[in-house]
Amino acid sequence: MNKQTGQRLPVDRLKQFVIDLFLAAGVPQNDAITIADAMIAQEVRGNTTHGIRSVDMNLRGLVAGRIKPKPNHIFLSDHGMTAVLDGDHGVGIVGCMKGMRHAIKKAQSGARAKEGSGGGGIGMVIVVRNNHSLAATPYTLEATKAGMSGITFSNTKGSMGYPGTNARAIGNTPIGFGIPTACGDPLLYDACLTTSGGKLRQWIREGQQIPVSLQGLNPDGHPTTAPQLVLEGGTPLPIGGHKGAGLAILVEILTGVLGGAAFLSQITPRGQKDPTDKNNAVSHCCLAIDIKAFMPVSQFEARMMEFIADLKDNPLTDGTDQIRIPGERMAQTKREWETNGIPLESDVQQKLTE
Repeated sequence: MNKQTGQRLPVDRLKQFVIDLFLAAGVPQNDAITIADAMIAQEVRGNTTHGIRSVDMNLRGLVAGRIKPKPNHIFLSDHGMTAVLDGDHGVGIVGCMKGMRHAIKKAQSGARAKEGSGGGGIGMVIVVRNNHSLAATPYTLEATKAGMSGITFSNTKGSMGYPGTNARAIGNTPIGFGIPTACGDPLLYDACLTTSGGKLRQWIREGQQIPVSLQGLNPDGHPTTAPQLVLEGGTPLPIGGHKGAGLAILVEILTGVLGGAAFLSQITPRGQKDPTDKNNAVSHCCLAIDIKAFMPVSQFEARMMEFIADLKDNPLTDGTDQIRIPGERMAQTKREWETNGIPLESDVQQKLTE
């Protein structure tokens, strides 16, 4: 994160401040709490590019009318283990969280449908006509709190290259999953399939270069590790080339295409069209898997600890002190910052003060 930080704030104080900001913008209280919880869940784990920094973006959208404070969230379809929810251009966090919570209910309903069964099922909800959902972690955490595994992914406006073109042809398609474990800290994976705009801006603020393995193209179409050249007129490239591009296609199909909403070039940047146009919106997919459909949750969590121990029991490469699993560093940061307060980056503190 940015080395130049402002003051440290207690988690509860920062959360209440964010709630008050969104209440003042006309967002209902329960939705304001959902927004603050999601942002704090990111910030307290050190995910500062997709945490409190997004307060300003959302408030500006609400003030300008691009984001609705009280959207009409209706289900366009809702049967079996699946549903499609209309986000109606509300705050993206609220729509996506409603999608995950409904997916959890659907997964749980499988247990009631199977008489005598000790397990549930799978719930899948696609959220369409929504706004930026922040990141996958808050929604996958919602599933792990319910004793389930959660998977969340989203399409986005064209922000990533594709093999054969240097244009921003496809979204960076953030993907994440959360898996409960017996130690209390879930296994959490949260990443997009290229370098996100937030990460590029962070590297610019910190004066860092893009790692060579994640290099992009400059405005002339040549490889570069300079984040500013990629961000301003250049093109981020899919991780692993055709492998990352293939996963991005899957995300597009299971969000915009299957949800009957916008995909690829149909998703236009904000401000170019009527903000209520269905084509000016992103879609998300929320999956909840009820572990009880397969085995008792406690047994699964114990097996996950065996899995983690097995993975860590491998020889280390030079300069490596330990093998880490997804979410491990986030859990350590969370424990430290919950005790000592969240260190806000200076520019974020200034925006919040304004």
